[in-house]
Amino acid sequence: MDTSIQYGSMAHHPGIHALVLDWGYSVSEAATRQWLDAILESPDHQIFVAVSGDLVVGWAVAEKRITLAQGLVTEISALVVSSGFRRSGLGKRLVNAVEQWSLSMGLHRLVVRSNVSRVESHEFYPSIGFELTKTSHVYTRDLVNSDQ
Repeated sequence: MDTSIQYGSMAHHPGIHALVLDWGYSVSEAATRQWLDAILESPDHQIFVAVSGDLVVGWAVAEKRITLAQGLVTEISALVVSSGFRRSGLGKRLVNAVEQWSLSMGLHRLVVRSNVSRVESHEFYPSIGFELTKTSHVYTRDLVNSDQ
């Protein structure tokens, strides 16, 4: 079956949420809907979905970011492909959609971060032209009910 890459919309919410869960995150459907709505409303974000028939089988979120170290860049803040569609070129097609969006926004650098536990992605990104430039630790702190 053919797979198309489309701009994401709220109509894709159920499939996007299913892949969030498949990706290993425990989040409510309501939270996914709220976050998707914020992404769709943001002029600095774009979500692309891969659709096969009526199913969302992959998605990627691009974010226009500004940093003091690199200036304006596009960050792929999420990319997931359904397990049955991996190694089919779908991830590369989603990245290509992000690239085209980036160029249309006047952005000329893509950045992506990948969890150390996502071994497949550490093979995937270099295979499509990304260069490993840095490793880092990520620290988080919840602000609700924080002691400080």
